Amino acid sequence: MNVFCFGTGKAGGNVVEQLLRYERQLKTDFIVGAAACDTTAADLDALELIPEDARVLFGTAETNGKGFEGDAARGAEAAKREHRQLLEPTDSAPIAASDAFVVCAGLGGGTGGPTAAVIAERLSELYDQPVYGVASFSTSTTDSRCASNTLRSLRQLVSATDHVFGFDTASRVKDEDEPVSEETYDTLDAELARRLGTLFAAGEVTTADDVGASVVDASEIMNTLRGGGLATLGYSERPLPPRDTSVVGRLKRLVGDDAESVDQIDSQSRITTQTREAVRGQLTLPCDIGTASRGLLVITGRPAWLNRDAISQNQGWLEDQTGSLEVRNGDDPRPDADALSVLVVLGGVAPPERLTALQAVADGDDPNDA
Repeated sequence: MNVFCFGTGKAGGNVVEQLLRYERQLKTDFIVGAAACDTTAADLDALELIPEDARVLFGTAETNGKGFEGDAARGAEAAKREHRQLLEPTDSAPIAASDAFVVCAGLGGGTGGPTAAVIAERLSELYDQPVYGVASFSTSTTDSRCASNTLRSLRQLVSATDHVFGFDTASRVKDEDEPVSEETYDTLDAELARRLGTLFAAGEVTTADDVGASVVDASEIMNTLRGGGLATLGYSERPLPPRDTSVVGRLKRLVGDDAESVDQIDSQSRITTQTREAVRGQLTLPCDIGTASRGLLVITGRPAWLNRDAISQNQGWLEDQTGSLEVRNGDDPRPDADALSVLVVLGGVAPPERLTALQAVADGDDPNDA
């Protein structure tokens, strides 16, 4: 799936940066354009991969480039007032080549969430492509304004987009009571980008050898995400045994004999184990998977390890776990891959209890007193 990415606020811009970095790592092309919008000049200047002419600083008359300091109402007003400027990076971009827009944001502050909702609304008005949101937030916050910003921005983003990928950072840190460092945030953003990048890169083949038996194209992803709501991403990656580097092995590949001998029981076991690992404890938004309305299973690795029987069996397992008959599957062969990865997309999930509990924090109540 080819996408145009917007990053709003510091967290959103960082996620887009990590997506661009992951695209380079894969040596593929699924990002047709990238832009960042912020009210803090220093955060835009810190970006490295998003082109300078696609970084939009707005709200300067009020903030002097220093941000809204958590005031989401002022952030929303500035984004609405300057929405034409926010969309300028699309003017010279190959929008016709994109299958979808992806708008990324952190929701607790005064810029990212409100701006993401405004951009999503305008994109939906101007273009036919679906607009997907990527919402990063923490359900462990005890700050009432942060909790209120998170809930309000999430509601607005869900309403303004075709689907929102949720990422609860609190579920991915060891100690929720400890402040999260910038280094940890970078690691979390990279983790999220790897999952999103795995999804978007699937099906974007570069050679005939990369074509899967069951291709995950843009329509498969769109069908999984139709109907709107919240989605969660599960992921598991484990190294594969190294390729044969002996003289015989190299000679075989040199003459075009690239077949790899794989124990089918081993490949089946790996896919099964990793599928369950992806769903149990590795979701970006921990939730009751039985509430999911649709799902998608994507297996990436060297062709010989993509056991079609195992993929079909685990598709059936996901159908049983979710109660949905709309679970799709696909394989993404990467001849040079050194690992096998399993990505699970679950769409239309119900908001988890940790998220709904934020309302008490937003109201100024201490949930620990309950």
